[in-house]
Amino acid sequence: MKHITLICVVLTCSLTRAELPQFDKGPRPKDFNELKKYYASRGLHIIHKKIKTPVDVRQTNNLVYSQRHGHPLHIDTFVPQKVNTTQTVLILVHGGGWKKGDRSGEHTKAAWFSSRGYIAVCPEYRLSGVATFPAAIHDLKDAIRWTRSHASQWGANPDNIVLMGFSAGAHLVALAATAGPEAGLDLPASQSRSSSVAACIAVAGPSITNDERALLDARKPGSNYQLFFGGLPETIPDVYEQASPSHWVSGNEPPMLFITEGNPEAHKIIRSRLDKMGIRNEGFNLTGGLHSEWNWEPWFTPTMEVTEKFIRSVASP
Repeated sequence: MKHITLICVVLTCSLTRAELPQFDKGPRPKDFNELKKYYASRGLHIIHKKIKTPVDVRQTNNLVYSQRHGHPLHIDTFVPQKVNTTQTVLILVHGGGWKKGDRSGEHTKAAWFSSRGYIAVCPEYRLSGVATFPAAIHDLKDAIRWTRSHASQWGANPDNIVLMGFSAGAHLVALAATAGPEAGLDLPASQSRSSSVAACIAVAGPSITNDERALLDARKPGSNYQLFFGGLPETIPDVYEQASPSHWVSGNEPPMLFITEGNPEAHKIIRSRLDKMGIRNEGFNLTGGLHSEWNWEPWFTPTMEVTEKFIRSVASP
């Protein structure tokens, strides 16, 4: 039965991929204003997706899930009146280069999932201007633990927690899914409580932070890597390695879905390591867009639909 499910997921991804736009040969748009003009001239309108919370979903903002040095960390929850049969909670983690963005940017996705009976939560985490690595992963792991402690009261299964992150958030969810106790990324007071998850979806973010490409980016003046990690890779190579999801693949990972932007080989290293360990992993490639296109149609709906099919194939009631 597992083999049949896997085939269905791959076929569905292939069909959805065929509906995505493709760039013509020649110069490509440099930003979203150019992108919208580019496709408008071809009869395709690019629309920033916005969805209101359904009336049968209880949205609660600004709940405090943890305290850091007197600074409260908040989480927003979307709980439908009727939870679907997978009893799954999605933790949606925003991007922004680890230095900007906030959880409200994921409310449209939370509304989309909750309209289908999933519980969705959007956590805050400390950005690089507040605290450097590993602060953000400490926060995300605490958000997972907080979510697990509340899952039953929402009608969800505490073992069906799924991470989904975008850009910098994709790095954080991939790291949370791969980094076990041996990574040393759990605060002592939290080690007795599990931060494991049932599945992980990483959308257009790095799954390795110490390969040649990442290190080239890290050496650029004002690099987000430098701000997040607290220095150049030459001065703190152990930090760049500790923060790399690919480094920690051990065979204990949950099923993982990697959504890429025009480059399906972007996660070749981590996926090959997961393959060797027998860990299920899938890929889906967004074409014809620029970074963050998953927030826009015609990319938003295929991203959400592929993710939902993946979740349904791995979550158990």
